[in-house]
Amino acid sequence: MTYRLLAAALLVVSPTLASAQVNSTPSAVEGVWKITEVVTTGANAATNAAPQPSLVIFARGHYSTLSVNGTSARTAVTPPKDPANPTDAEKIAFYEHWRPFGANAGTYEVKGTTMTRRPIVAKNHGVMTAEAPTVIEFKLDGDTLWLTSKSPAGQPESQTRTKLTRVR
Repeated sequence: MTYRLLAAALLVVSPTLASAQVNSTPSAVEGVWKITEVVTTGANAATNAAPQPSLVIFARGHYSTLSVNGTSARTAVTPPKDPANPTDAEKIAFYEHWRPFGANAGTYEVKGTTMTRRPIVAKNHGVMTAEAPTVIEFKLDGDTLWLTSKSPAGQPESQTRTKLTRVR
């Protein structure tokens, strides 16, 4: 009896969910992007005009960001002699190898020129457990997307502007 009720409920709900999916309007930022420039202002001002590989995906209210942060490529690391028991030096080498790599994914919402991202999973524990979502301004110009974030309240004033170019 329980299976029949579950099957009947699915038959009623499935068409509603399917039509909601089809009728939803995709955001203009949907697509696959790569980071092509990062400009930071303030005390730690810097420009990275040749960023390392990255991939940023926006699709159906979800996003995923993978990037090698910095201006130089990561170098290969020699595998530990005993992978189950790496030495302190091997641990440090792996830390340095993974330190510039950033990764997080979650949901996003666009309202006007503001994008709100809510991480669900991230390499950095602090990113995925932050209570407040990440709110950034964006500007879309053809196949170029500009994301501008400001420093959090209580921090020295700065701004990071990331230029992304559409891959697909």
